[in-house]
Amino acid sequence: MPAPLAAARTAPVHPVEPPTGTSWLVRRPRRSTLVSFEVFPPRPTADPNTVWRSIDAMAQAGPDFFSVTHGHSGAPGVTREALRHLRRTTNTPVMAHFTCGGTDRAGLESAVEQLLDDGVRDLLALRGDPPLGGAEWVTPPGGLNRASDLVRLVRDVERRRFGDGFRPGTRPLSVSVACYPSPARGRDFEADLASLWDKQEAGADYGITQVLYEPEDYARFLERARSEGIHIPVVAGLMPLTDPRRLRRMTEITGVSVPRRLTDFLAADSPEDMRHRGIAATLSLIDDLLDLGCAGFHLYTFNRPEAALTILEHLRVRDAAREYRGRSPAV
Repeated sequence: MPAPLAAARTAPVHPVEPPTGTSWLVRRPRRSTLVSFEVFPPRPTADPNTVWRSIDAMAQAGPDFFSVTHGHSGAPGVTREALRHLRRTTNTPVMAHFTCGGTDRAGLESAVEQLLDDGVRDLLALRGDPPLGGAEWVTPPGGLNRASDLVRLVRDVERRRFGDGFRPGTRPLSVSVACYPSPARGRDFEADLASLWDKQEAGADYGITQVLYEPEDYARFLERARSEGIHIPVVAGLMPLTDPRRLRRMTEITGVSVPRRLTDFLAADSPEDMRHRGIAATLSLIDDLLDLGCAGFHLYTFNRPEAALTILEHLRVRDAAREYRGRSPAV
């Protein structure tokens, strides 16, 4: 009888909802350049009202999505507060940074469940940094020590909560991961490529790069990744190139050196001239990356809205100009 065979082939049926998560935003055909903003909760020494005003100003500009990194106060729930604030005050998708540190596997699963209870459906899965003051990563007892294992854990929670049978790209949760195209102090290019492959196989939807300054680094990285079967989209992580002091600080954090030609170009007689030069350098880098087929741009804002909003406005004007000329800005 054919009926039992037909029944055996029936796949799970899920409610059909329009995809809205960050994975869909990164993958879908676009009529505008994808831009996201990274923000963090108020530092202990900062005026929280000023921080929230800055974040709200960026939200009103309508980036494609936000990412919320961990707070610096050490107070429990500070990152959840920022996530809830953005979800309450904007319709923009909000991605939570999620790391392996500080707890065991059960604690990580519980943390994912809490994020889901808050309505979060987008996560950036990271191993995390060594403990404050430590030089080496230490795996928590009973915990995880690889971002790929964290991606698998998120997918396990997803299956328990929402069921199985979803196709990649249409899953209830969107999971992004970090990747490292630029030469950096203490990093191994080949090991980083192998790690990105593991993250893809674990169920990652797309990658976001560590900060980069050279389009050639992105091109080399993407060529190698594609040649080795890594097919997920890769969004370029950029910071507005308007503040040499912040660039130096980013080098200390990431180990990625700022090109000499960029620091020379940013030397200016006035803060306003420096700002103009920094915006111009950022837009030039974005144009070069778009020509290489970059999937979009993730701006590390440091909660400073001025440069990020100027860059977003310039890109929206350029997108409109391309559309007027009949050239899609889609990548």
